[in-house]
Amino acid sequence: MFAIHASYRGRARRRAEFVRNVAAALAESPVAESVRQEGITDISCVAIGPENAGGVILALLQVGDFALGLGSLSGTDLEGGAEEAGTEGVEAAARRACPPSQRAGSVGVRIERADVPGTLMPGRAADIAEDIAAAFTLLSYVLSRRTEEGRQATALLRAGLSQSEAAREAGISKQAMSQRLAAAGWHAEQAGWSLAIRMLARADEVR
Repeated sequence: MFAIHASYRGRARRRAEFVRNVAAALAESPVAESVRQEGITDISCVAIGPENAGGVILALLQVGDFALGLGSLSGTDLEGGAEEAGTEGVEAAARRACPPSQRAGSVGVRIERADVPGTLMPGRAADIAEDIAAAFTLLSYVLSRRTEEGRQATALLRAGLSQSEAAREAGISKQAMSQRLAAAGWHAEQAGWSLAIRMLARADEVR
């Protein structure tokens, strides 16, 4: 289980409404187990499994203007009465991973001990946390340079369409779609995504 804490760093006049709309969209997404708005600018999400956690983070990075924190607990037993305590603990870890100094588009990561709240796991877990943050830094950079056409093209492939199908959907040639995907850094996104999911899976296995 993972928690993602998102803190809005943008300049929208109606910040509360903007954040509320983002939270509502996440709540309707299959990748989020639970979503809660905290105050005016913050969102707390719980996701089960590496791909769902990665999906939440990717969605928030695409929205932009959010600083993110990812929290995980080592050796968490979620059976029986431990589930509520585990959820609270992982959400607290995610909040600690997103301090006020965290910049928009960046992802802080904390893998904490389940038995000692607020204490980072040392050794291998610390290395995994750094690798997760690095993978999402790559993804954030790629996404930040993407044009509207690039976002539309990559969204079609992310939805499961082939390049030929995406080209037909967009009303362009397959060659033009290939060019848009190249300019959008689609292959770099795929590499960063694969790395992030592998590292999240390792974090989920830390004991």
